[in-house]
Amino acid sequence: MILLNQHNDSGKAEKLMQLKGTFQITDWQESVTTSFEQGAKLSKALVSQSYSGDITGSSEVHYQLSYESTGDASFNGFEFITGSLGDTPCQLTLKQDGTFEKGIAKSQFVIISSATHPVLLGLSGSFISGEAGQASYVIG
Repeated sequence: MILLNQHNDSGKAEKLMQLKGTFQITDWQESVTTSFEQGAKLSKALVSQSYSGDITGSSEVHYQLSYESTGDASFNGFEFITGSLGDTPCQLTLKQDGTFEKGIAKSQFVIISSATHPVLLGLSGSFISGEAGQASYVIG
């Protein structure tokens, strides 16, 4: 964990966490909801992932995807992570918005809910995929 300084409305410095690690896709169940003549399609996916790094645990993601005829896609979705942050139990909900282009998935996300770490609400992050369903993430 890396601590960052951020100034609040009164000008005082506050410490915020920066979290880093990786996640591995462990299951991907996707179904096409609408197909178009030129090969474009809309689909939905339910994805399971395992987390390592500053956050350890697992997640479930519900994606909506819009594919172009080239195979590139835009997606959005919600992810619920359960696990631990250090020695503390952790539950986070992320709202995602991303793209899949030329075999690389990228997403920007924001933490919209946390029963365990309300100090993280509103923090944004990102991931970029690597090989074999693994991606690196940064939050904060």
